[in-house]
Amino acid sequence: MLTFRNVLECPHCDKQQYISAKSQKRLSIYSFAPLIIWLILSLFDFSFPSIVVAELIFFIAAVIMMPLSYEVSSEEEPLW
Repeated sequence: MLTFRNVLECPHCDKQQYISAKSQKRLSIYSFAPLIIWLILSLFDFSFPSIVVAELIFFIAAVIMMPLSYEVSSEEEPLW
């Protein structure tokens, strides 16, 4: 699931499936969220260890929620 490819192969039918544009946009939030969390917590003067703990909690939550964010389609969709 942690891939930069847009094409996935179905394990059941061996056909190519494409990650939908909606899913790609939703999944991009996972890559920017740690920076946003870091900036917000730094603005409120949280200590470094508490920021690291918050980042770890977010990482665990993201790994759990990421599979729920995937939608695939049979054809490739334009991102924009």
